Amino acid sequence: QHPKQSNESIMAIKVATVGVAVVAIIAAIIMGPTAFLGGDVDISGSDNNLTVDGVAMPTQIKTTGTLQNFIGGGLRMKWGFKVYVVGIYSDPKVMTSLKKKYSGFEAKDSNLSDLATDFAKSKPARTVLLRFQRSVAASDISDALGEALKPKVGAASDEFQKFILDMVGSDRLEKGSDIYITCKGETLSASLTGGNDSSSIRIKGLCPAVFEVYLGDKAVSPQAKKGFAEGVATLMASE
Repeated sequence: QHPKQSNESIMAIKVATVGVAVVAIIAAIIMGPTAFLGGDVDISGSDNNLTVDGVAMPTQIKTTGTLQNFIGGGLRMKWGFKVYVVGIYSDPKVMTSLKKKYSGFEAKDSNLSDLATDFAKSKPARTVLLRFQRSVAASDISDALGEALKPKVGAASDEFQKFILDMVGSDRLEKGSDIYITCKGETLSASLTGGNDSSSIRIKGLCPAVFEVYLGDKAVSPQAKKGFAEGVATLMASE
């Protein structure tokens, strides 16, 4: 009845569709390919770029003089809020050793618990990188880590809490701050943004316990544990 109006409507729809596509492309460029992906664990990237749940993470880090590769990670949620993103890294020697025992491992394998335990007890360098997504009190973080560690190391968790507070050196951790917790043998080192060597502590059983906090049966971040499992499976399949 109104051919001119119909043509104008079709043209408007086409323009709107193009507009949405342009916005999507811009968002993908700014936020990375994970901007439109869902799921509990969202990891994507290339050799030079990697994101975990939309947060940029390094593919490699160097702490305690050792270059370590990203394995997997995920969000740490608390009371429905995003607190920090967890990144798990290790000296390539760790994966080489695990592959000999767990060749053909898949993310949903029932032996994930055994693999995670062996990873936690490895002697070469392993690192937990915490990249904060909101400003938090340093005491809240040290208390939460201490509480998670207490069943594993007992009263030594109090010493670890003080160690973390002394390392942070301020009342708050601002959004975008990083904490690197690296274990090499029985020595645990911790540092802030940049991964430079900082103070260290030696408590028997502490290093495996720290990784069990994130990879154990009662992991504080199921997303990080799932990301780790998927990362291990991918690395083993590609090597």
